[in-house]
Amino acid sequence: MLHLPTVISLSFILNLIIGLYFISIYQYKKQTSFLYFGLACTTFTFAILCASLRVIIAWPFITHYFASLFIIACPLFLIMGLKALSPLNKSICKQVSYLLIVAAVILLIVYNTAVEQILVSLTVAGLFLYASYIVLSTRFIAKLQQRMLLLCLLLHALVMLIQGVLLLLPFFTALNFDFASVLQFTLAVHLILATSAALLLPFLVFANTEHTLNSLANRDPLTQLLNKRGLNAVANTLFNKNNDEHPLSIIMVDIDFFKRVNDEYGHDAGDEAIKWVSQHIAALFSNRAVTARVGGEEFAILLNHCTLNEAQCAANTLRKNIKNKPFSYYGNTIYLRISAGVACSDTQISSFKSLLSAADKRLYIAKTTGRDKVIYESAQNPFINNKPVCT
Repeated sequence: MLHLPTVISLSFILNLIIGLYFISIYQYKKQTSFLYFGLACTTFTFAILCASLRVIIAWPFITHYFASLFIIACPLFLIMGLKALSPLNKSICKQVSYLLIVAAVILLIVYNTAVEQILVSLTVAGLFLYASYIVLSTRFIAKLQQRMLLLCLLLHALVMLIQGVLLLLPFFTALNFDFASVLQFTLAVHLILATSAALLLPFLVFANTEHTLNSLANRDPLTQLLNKRGLNAVANTLFNKNNDEHPLSIIMVDIDFFKRVNDEYGHDAGDEAIKWVSQHIAALFSNRAVTARVGGEEFAILLNHCTLNEAQCAANTLRKNIKNKPFSYYGNTIYLRISAGVACSDTQISSFKSLLSAADKRLYIAKTTGRDKVIYESAQNPFINNKPVCT
């Protein structure tokens, strides 16, 4: 049998340490999820403290009212922390505030009664179910810890639901059953699950934070495409895995006469033009290519398992799409053109750096021989813009 005083003591100490740790990290990171998780852990310790005082003092307002209010506040802060990590990240501060006020008012009426315990048990069960839904719908990097946290929350909801049902039974049945020992066991399980969830939270938060920082370091903030650093990281891995049967192709793209856009319409228009071209690239290549902005108005499109002919056909499609759809900026119609250079790893190229250099040379030829064209390698002449054979 679980020794309840030991479980209470350990739960109090661990939640207090984790809560203070999250709050101290928030002082430096200013990430709201750290604050909310810290508050979730510390409010739980206050709930334990208030409930434990029942053996010392007979002040129900502290030992029952505040204990119950803190128990309800704990999953509410947890939900707010999880929401802050969610991609939707919709603030629910108002809803939480209203719910806490309603809970505080209702508890004033029913505290120190069986109704109070039933109400708290069922409310907390519902809140943990909602927290489980958020965990399930949020993308976490630490998948194992995500599953473990989900399991803890679902079990926690189940335990609180069982506790609520057990507290309701005396109102509907005359069974002579010792509910006290069962409720004591559910209390111990409740404390263990809450502490386990608190221990898992740092792993999830820091794994996601590290992933976010890496993502920011590898992405262009204007277009949300990869930057040159991100492209190199992905491309070197892909290049080493490819061979003659599964070639790797790259398209280097540059916006023609881009300086004119900046000079005539301003740099804001230039930024919007870059975003507009990047959207065309993303729309055409979707999930079948690695796309990056590698310079001011220069882009790279990396196509895995793609032949030279397929790559130059794709480049020409992109060129025509941009040419045939003028870019509009505050009522101004701006006709953009692009030039492209294409290279493929099935042409005796030994590294991604060489592949990138080959495509860059072809792009340079496209820019110096009239623009608005695609230059790609052929067996007859490496730098001739042969008519594409697209199927």
